[in-house]
This record gives sequence, C-alpha cells and structure tokens, in this order.
Amino acid sequence: MATLGEITYQRGDTDPIAITVKSDGVPVDITGWVLTLTVNTEKAPVDDTNQVFQLTGILDADPTTGRVSFQPTEVQTDLVGTYYYDIQRVDASGFIKTIQPPTKIKFAQDITKI
Repeated sequence: MATLGEITYQRGDTDPIAITVKSDGVPVDITGWVLTLTVNTEKAPVDDTNQVFQLTGILDADPTTGRVSFQPTEVQTDLVGTYYYDIQRVDASGFIKTIQPPTKIKFAQDITKI
C-alpha cells in the first residue's frame, strides 16, 4: 500500500515524512484512519524495548487524497546510524494492517549544530 522505501535524514532535521497511501496506483480514502510510523534499532524486534520513537500521522485536510505526514522533532532525529521503520494503520473499522514493511531509515551526521 505504501512503498516509501529507504529514507535518509540528516541528524536533527525535522522535515515531515510524507506519503500517499495507494492501492493499485490509486490514492486510498484514509478517512478515519490512524497511521503510526515506528522507528526501531532492530528490523525484527520481539517487543518495543529498542523502539527509538513513534509518530502519529497527520492526515491531509482532504483524506480522500490518501496523503499523510509524520512530523519528527529535532530531539527524535538527533541520531546517527541506520535504524528501521514501518508504518501501520488502524482503519475506521478498527482493522490493523502494516502498510509499509520494515525498511531502513538512515540518520547521517551533519555539521551545523543549533
């Protein structure tokens, strides 16, 4: 459903991570959905012990477009190294589905320190 792929972020950046949820190439109406992006040190964790952070998605003003963004804070992205993320949704009926399987998210060192 969502194939965002590998993400590279600079340490401390706060740009939103934006996706469009699609099915067969067509945007999905995500009205009533709750989407969660989770970052972990492990690709296949057995629990949340090594969870680094979790973000709740912000739906576009018109959720029929399928657009959602996740807004990390500077504190959350104050990392360097390779981690893993996935995206899970709970739809309006309460059904849970992972729409982005575990994928790498890399945080690269930067030079400017604010």
